[in-house]
Amino acid sequence: MKVEELIDIIKWEGFKEALFYGLSECEELGKEFIGITLDNGDGIILRVNPYEYEILYILLYSNKKYSNNDLRLIGIFKSEENGNTYFIYQITNLRNFINMFGNDIKVIYVEVIRDALEDFLYTAMA
Repeated sequence: MKVEELIDIIKWEGFKEALFYGLSECEELGKEFIGITLDNGDGIILRVNPYEYEILYILLYSNKKYSNNDLRLIGIFKSEENGNTYFIYQITNLRNFINMFGNDIKVIYVEVIRDALEDFLYTAMA
């Protein structure tokens, strides 16, 4: 999926800016994963090709266990930093996911994912 297509679908406050900032940082650092923290406590992880402005995978990162046909559990990650356990889901139907979450979500933080979580994601998605 091209970045422009994703921006047309996700209208959350601050999402577009976070996405472009994350892409720029990924390109600079040679990384593929952008983490976007949302004001509802969940996060979106995007696996990107920052040189082609393509989104390869869209994941949900949450400390809540979801039971939804549009989410496929790909792994459970235990953070070394805070000891919390997170469920990581591949979003299989983005439009249905957005309908479930709604459009009143705000982005509160963006970062390039690295270290233990990055290694975990590469393994889980292999």
